[in-house]
Amino acid sequence: MSANRLVAPSSCHYCGIGRHEHFGRWTTGVGWHTFVPPDQTLIKARMLARRAARTP
Repeated sequence: MSANRLVAPSSCHYCGIGRHEHFGRWTTGVGWHTFVPPDQTLIKARMLARRAARTP
């Protein structure tokens, strides 16, 4: 997952792809994985990043 890419707060913990599009994915550092839900801390961090990006 790129640092510049904003993802949905509830997307995969490792790659940032949504549950319905995920299936199985390869990610550097993690390897082959299925959808892993993010924890509450990561969800909050993603929400705050999206808010900061849209604020002028």
